[in-house]
Amino acid sequence: MSSPRSLKCKHRFCPECIQTALNVCNRCPVCQQPQGRIIGNQPRGQMSFYTDRYSVPGFEGYGTIVISYQFPSGVQGSEHPNPGQHYQGTSRIAYLPDNREGREVLQLLRRAFDARLVFTVGTSNTTGLSNQVIWNDIHHKTSISGGPFGFGYPRFRLPEEGQRRVGC
Repeated sequence: MSSPRSLKCKHRFCPECIQTALNVCNRCPVCQQPQGRIIGNQPRGQMSFYTDRYSVPGFEGYGTIVISYQFPSGVQGSEHPNPGQHYQGTSRIAYLPDNREGREVLQLLRRAFDARLVFTVGTSNTTGLSNQVIWNDIHHKTSISGGPFGFGYPRFRLPEEGQRRVGC
């Protein structure tokens, strides 16, 4: 190798090879560690939230953060599976407990949304329709109840160390 370049993860490559690889996915080809800021292909949309007084199961005594995502329909860009084709927009609601951890998760979700990582354009697992705005593997609670199989909260929360378990 002439003039090898080291990545943050300490793997070394010739400059031409690593630039080609980083242009594709912005990750080290060996260990897959992200290099630089990761930007997704989420279409144009909005994220907003408000708080409500009711509690999600397992977090009684706290309010609820209600997150709203809105995506209008549009035309896919070069970063999407079918550039130039229309995609169907969507709206989604998600829930977090309004406690310290929930507010931290909300901040992280905002950062992920701003980096265009929360949604993408693809085929819906629910309907089988293609060219839809879909979740991009950052899991959300989209139901107040129903447990993990219903994308909701369980009936009770496991107690923290030193606390009694109380069913709801």
